[in-house]
Amino acid sequence: MITTEQNKVRPRPSTILAAAVLTLTATLGPGVVAASAHSLGSSSENGYAAPHQVSELEFPTTISHRGGSDVYPEESMEGFTASATDGFLPEMDIQFLEDGTPVLIHDDTADRTLNGASGPIRNLSREEWDAATIKHPQGGEPAQTVTLDEALDELGGEVVMVPEIKPGATSAEVDQVLDVFDERGLADSLIVQSFDFEAAKTIAERGYTSLYLSGATLPQESFDEIAAAGIEWVGPSKNLPTGDLRKLDKAGFHVAPYTLGTAKDGHRLPGWIDGYFTDDAWTN
Repeated sequence: MITTEQNKVRPRPSTILAAAVLTLTATLGPGVVAASAHSLGSSSENGYAAPHQVSELEFPTTISHRGGSDVYPEESMEGFTASATDGFLPEMDIQFLEDGTPVLIHDDTADRTLNGASGPIRNLSREEWDAATIKHPQGGEPAQTVTLDEALDELGGEVVMVPEIKPGATSAEVDQVLDVFDERGLADSLIVQSFDFEAAKTIAERGYTSLYLSGATLPQESFDEIAAAGIEWVGPSKNLPTGDLRKLDKAGFHVAPYTLGTAKDGHRLPGWIDGYFTDDAWTN
C-alpha cells in the first residue's frame, strides 16, 4: 500500500538519459566514463553503444543485471539507459500490478527497493506504482518506477534487452508479455528469460531467443530436451561448478552465469563463456 510518497512528474526519456550520464560521472568519475566510452567505440545514432540485434552480439557479452543495481536505482530507466549507452545489455524483471499492467521490479513485494509503497506488487494500483520511487543503492536521488511499456518506448528495438518473466506468472501472462513484444516487432532484439522451463519453451516457440535460468546444479531437464525446446541460452548460478558450465557449453548452449559483482569478475571467467550477468558492468 502507498505510504506518504507524493506523486512526481515523470521526466522525458531524453532527460533520463542525460541524468544517467551525469549520475555515472558523479559516481565513477569522468575519467572512468570517458575510458569506458572510448573502449566501446562510437555509439549508434541513438546514442546507445549496445548491440541493436541479437545477431550482432559479440562474446562474451555483458548483461547489466537489473540495470546495474549496485550503481543505479534498481530497475530504473537511468540504469537501463546508462547500460545501453556504454554497450551493456540492460536486464530487467517483469511483475504485474493488480490491473495486470506489466512493471519492472525484481521482488514480488515493494518493500526492499521502493519508497512510498509496500506489500505485494500484485496488490498495487497503477496510481500507487506511479507515485512510488526506487531507492538509490548509494543513498543518492531516488528514481521513478518503470512500466514495461515505458522501457520499450525508450529502448525497444534500439538495443538488445534481456527481460525476465518472473516465476509466478501464469501462462496467460507469459503470452500477454510476448504479445506486447510481438506488437512492437522485437523478436530480433530480445533475449527473454525464465526460470520456468515451460515458459522458456513457450518463449522459444513464439520466435524469441530464449534463456533458461537455473541454479547451482544442472537443470533437471536433459540437454537434448532443452535443445529440442528451441532454447539457445542457459543462465546458471555462478556457483555451478566449472565442469558443469563446460558441459553446457559443449552441448551447444550459450552459457551466461549470474550474478557477478563487477565486470572485473566477469573477465576472470573461462574464455568459452558467452556472457555474464553483473550488478556493476562499469568496474573493470
